[in-house]
Amino acid sequence: MIIKLVRHGESLANAGALSPQEVGDHKIGLSDRGKQQAETAGRLLGPGFMERALIYCSPYQRTRETLAGLFRGAGVPVNGRRIFEDPRLREVEHGYVDVDQQEQLRQTHGTFYYRFQGGESPADCYDRTSAFLESLMRQVDRKQAGEALVVTHGLTIRCFVMRFLHLTVEQFDSLANPANCDVVTLGPNTECDRPQFVAGAWGIEGLRLR
Repeated sequence: MIIKLVRHGESLANAGALSPQEVGDHKIGLSDRGKQQAETAGRLLGPGFMERALIYCSPYQRTRETLAGLFRGAGVPVNGRRIFEDPRLREVEHGYVDVDQQEQLRQTHGTFYYRFQGGESPADCYDRTSAFLESLMRQVDRKQAGEALVVTHGLTIRCFVMRFLHLTVEQFDSLANPANCDVVTLGPNTECDRPQFVAGAWGIEGLRLR
């Protein structure tokens, strides 16, 4: 079984063109650079993987556009493909108060545990990501699938990895956010060139560490 986790491409918010607090985080799409990043990642994944994999996606605009770019880059048509959009894969909710103003509180209470004012904590994201993972593995078993693609957000990827590999909070804190359109691969540790973490038969590659 191979699971590939892809963070969305550069968004208009990442580029500083839009503010999530002003327009709504779920409405923010990709910049032109982000669209190019998605196509490059699609070429890296290749047509074989894109044709065979079960595909899951956050319902946010930037992840939908990233998935479309992955298909374009891989040269695979979207038509007829079943794509599972799952709200549990959404970005961590940062609330409606400026995040930078809460940095001291985050450091005091712990970045994993601190709940953004009007939003979520990474611990909350971990809980819903855990529920998604259980659904994913049940479907993998039903369909006897060997590959899965999950297109989502940086912190959600870190929570997914933490849950899948049973990492500690301290290990979670050692994970840096994936760059836009980074591909993180979970698979048999015997097939990983240099696994960054190992849990049982599983290993992981492609993470960025602090």
